[in-house]
Amino acid sequence: MATTEIVSWRQEDKDVGLRTTEPSRGLITFIICTMMLTALCILQAVIWRDSLPQVPPYQFGNRTIARLRRPKLQFGSLARDAAWEFRPEAMAKVRTSTLKLHPDVHLVLYKVGTQYKKDNCNFNKDISDVHCQTDYNTKISHYNTCAVVGNSGVLLESRCGAEIDSKDYVIRIDIPVVRGYEKDVGERTSMTVLNLSTPKRLQSSACLKNRTQDVYENRLRNIGGTALVMDKRSRSNMTSLARKYHLSFSLYTVKGRLVRWVNALASRLASRKMGSGIPTIGLVTVLMMTTFCDHPYLYGFFPFQKDANNTPIPYHYYPGDYIKPIKQNEGGRHNMTREYDFYRNLHKQGVLKMHVGPCEEHTALATYLHT
Repeated sequence: MATTEIVSWRQEDKDVGLRTTEPSRGLITFIICTMMLTALCILQAVIWRDSLPQVPPYQFGNRTIARLRRPKLQFGSLARDAAWEFRPEAMAKVRTSTLKLHPDVHLVLYKVGTQYKKDNCNFNKDISDVHCQTDYNTKISHYNTCAVVGNSGVLLESRCGAEIDSKDYVIRIDIPVVRGYEKDVGERTSMTVLNLSTPKRLQSSACLKNRTQDVYENRLRNIGGTALVMDKRSRSNMTSLARKYHLSFSLYTVKGRLVRWVNALASRLASRKMGSGIPTIGLVTVLMMTTFCDHPYLYGFFPFQKDANNTPIPYHYYPGDYIKPIKQNEGGRHNMTREYDFYRNLHKQGVLKMHVGPCEEHTALATYLHT
C-alpha cells in the first residue's frame, strides 16, 4: 500500500506539498545484505577470539585488569637441545675479559633496613632451603646455574617460570612485575639491577597522593631482602624508599661508571663494533653475570616488535606505571639490535643459553639464533 511522505514546504514548491512514494526494492535488499554481512563478521570475530590462548590478568595498583588474548608467537623452525651445549673453554675466554665486572671488584655493599625475615621461605614449601640461602644472602657468591630475566613481551605465554625458578641464582632488571606472571617469568628473585632512571621513577611514584597508583611498593615488597645493584648516585633515593616502606635490602652500588667502557668490552668479545649508543642495563647485567656463573641462561631478551608471522609483541610483558609510559628505545639511545646479535653469538659459542619462545616445548631456539 502506498504511503504518504512530506517532502518539502519550501516556497518554490508551489504546486503541492504532499507526494506519494513506495519503498525501493533495491534499498531493502541492500539493508538486508548489510545486516547479514555484519552478523557474519561478528560471528567470525567471536570464533577467532575464543580460539586464542587466554593471557592472565595483570595488577595495576590495587586493581586487576583483564588482558586481551593474542595468538601464540612463532619464531620459525626450532632446533633441538641436543644440537647445542655449554662450552667451558668459551666461557673461560669471556671471563678473562669480563673479570673487572665481578661483584667483588666493582660493587660496594650497603645494608639497608632491618634484618630481613625469611617468611617467604618458612611458608613456601616449593622453595628449597638452598634457594632461600641464595636469594637472601648478602654476599654474591659463585653459582652453577643463573637466569637473567629480561622484560620483553616475548615472555607472555612462554611457560618459562618453573625453569627460571630452578636456577641457583635469578637476576631481574628494573623491578618488573612478577606477581600474576609466575607461570611465565617465575617468582624467585636473587638480584635486581637498576638503570639510572628507575630509582627516580620509584621516588616519584612513592609521592603520589593516590596510593593505588604507586605500583612499585608491592614490587619492592616482593623482593625485600634480596640484592639491589645500582649507580652510586641512586643510593640516597633507594635508602629513603627502604625506610618509607620499612623494607630491607642488600644494596650494591657500582664503583665508577660502566657506560664508558662496556661497549668497548663487548666489541672485543664480538670482534665487531657495538656502536656509539649507550649500553643497556641488560648488556651490563649479562656481562657481569658471566663472572660468577658457570652456566648462564637468558630469558626475555627480544627487542623486536613482531615475530616470524608478524604478530605484534609488546615491549614489556607487563604494563607501564603512572609516572611515565614505557617507550621502546626512547630517543634511539641504545643499539638494541646489535646487542641482541651479541647475545646470539655468545649462545652459538656455548657461553650462555638464550631462550626465545616457549620453554615447555623443550626446544632450544628460534631461527634467529642460528642464522
